[in-house]
Amino acid sequence: SICVRENIETVFNYVSDFRHIREWDPGVLSSGKMTPGKTGAGSVFDLTLKFGPFRPKMTYEITAYQPCSRVVLEGRGESFRAVDTIDFTSAAGGTRIDYRADILFSGAGRRIEPLLFPVLQHVGRRAMQGLEQTLNREGRPAGEAGWFESGTGGWDFLADHAVVPGMLMFSRFGYSLSKRFWTESKETLYGRNVVLTGGTSGIGKAAAFQLAEKKAFLTIVARNREKAERVCRDIVERTGNPHVDYMLADLSLMTDIRRVASRLREAKKSIDVLVNNAGALFNERRETEEGIERTFATDLLGVFYLTMLLKDALAASGDARIINVSSGGMYTQKIDVEDLENRRGPYNGAKAYARAKRGIVILTRIWAERFKKYGIRAHAMHPGWVDTPGIERSLPEFHRLVKRILRTPAQGADTLVWLALSKAGGRRSGLFWLDRRPRETVVFPGTGESGEERERLWEALNRRLSGDTEGRLSC
Repeated sequence: SICVRENIETVFNYVSDFRHIREWDPGVLSSGKMTPGKTGAGSVFDLTLKFGPFRPKMTYEITAYQPCSRVVLEGRGESFRAVDTIDFTSAAGGTRIDYRADILFSGAGRRIEPLLFPVLQHVGRRAMQGLEQTLNREGRPAGEAGWFESGTGGWDFLADHAVVPGMLMFSRFGYSLSKRFWTESKETLYGRNVVLTGGTSGIGKAAAFQLAEKKAFLTIVARNREKAERVCRDIVERTGNPHVDYMLADLSLMTDIRRVASRLREAKKSIDVLVNNAGALFNERRETEEGIERTFATDLLGVFYLTMLLKDALAASGDARIINVSSGGMYTQKIDVEDLENRRGPYNGAKAYARAKRGIVILTRIWAERFKKYGIRAHAMHPGWVDTPGIERSLPEFHRLVKRILRTPAQGADTLVWLALSKAGGRRSGLFWLDRRPRETVVFPGTGESGEERERLWEALNRRLSGDTEGRLSC
């Protein structure tokens, strides 16, 4: 039980709408309303929880709704059920909230219930503290993102931010552990136009095979004709999917991007899935023939340009998805809008690559907001540490040290394909995924960005392409 200073109507409307739960409960990473209309009996909410390194899903439905008095929600997860009963009464100077959560485990959860009980008590106390501080915070209208939006707090904070356990989740061990919680979908991508960049080696090649196995109408954008022809031939032979072709472009060159985007728009009435996978890590600073630093051109500016040029084709789908392949390296870096081409100080290839990948995560959030009205969802994903030719060539010492625990390209591509295929990929947007679960984007202090910095990045990328003659790069 807690008491807050807000009036009972405001408190009831805020608390009963579980879209806000991520703002005050540090055990919730994301929450969304799945049913249209006003909140009331029958409203359904979809939640992603935080439990150490795991991200279990659950669904809540309002089963009783008595305005300004009581709301009852029934929740279901993979191995547990919950009933949350929340009572509201007017108190001197505000509102009293009495919150009871009844949790019933099933399967393996029942065997470890005694161990979970003290953890759940801790999580419950943290949630009520969060609700009390959120509603009592001066000058903070209910419903706005607040202190608890990041979900940091208690043991969850330590689990998510501890460096060694976090890095181990990037390895093949993390993949194997996460896979135990998945259920495989029988859905296919038949009839869906999928464009995949960088599909001739590593993660991209593995993704191409998996997408084709799911019957996608697949176009690979590649730089090398011989490799592209060989990969397409192998895919058709092994999967039996005849709907596989390729287009050639050097994605570090804006002229090539403009040309291939024009060809894609002509060849396809709509694009349902765009996978921005192509990327490279360069150990020396060099510029392209267009005078743009290679890492920035390939890993950030080129991704921005191709996506913007294909925006109308994506909008024509009505249910399109953008999937941006980022990297765990981005956790170590903050975007530097004033030095996007890495001119200041000694050049560090890994650092430049990480900054660009941080930029991709920022763009994903911007596209999620600006493209929502077109029915386009945007996702960023982290494939984990994957054994690819690019890693071996660009980071030989790192590859030597961790080779035995690196993921296979197929494991690295899994979340990418799942986002293209799954229902979750169609109803969420703007998140950063690893092993089919959304993750935080900021771990180390000082690596996040403000709203102003996001806007400045957007404007800087637009300025770089202000000479585009095929249309305005705007939303």
